[in-house]
Amino acid sequence: MFTQILEVGLLCVGVLLLVVGYRRNHRDLMLVAALVLMSFGTLQDFSRGVIDGYQRSDAKTL
Repeated sequence: MFTQILEVGLLCVGVLLLVVGYRRNHRDLMLVAALVLMSFGTLQDFSRGVIDGYQRSDAKTL
């Protein structure tokens, strides 16, 4: 549930940054928007991979 809300939030932020960057002709803002939009679709898979890797690791704490 939380990840779905976070993904929708990232989508809205990405679209907003893209529109503002396009209107102001600001390339850096459009780059950040592209990175945010790219990350919103992969967030859930990435977090599952990190959790699975952490649970299956046999590393010992120092």
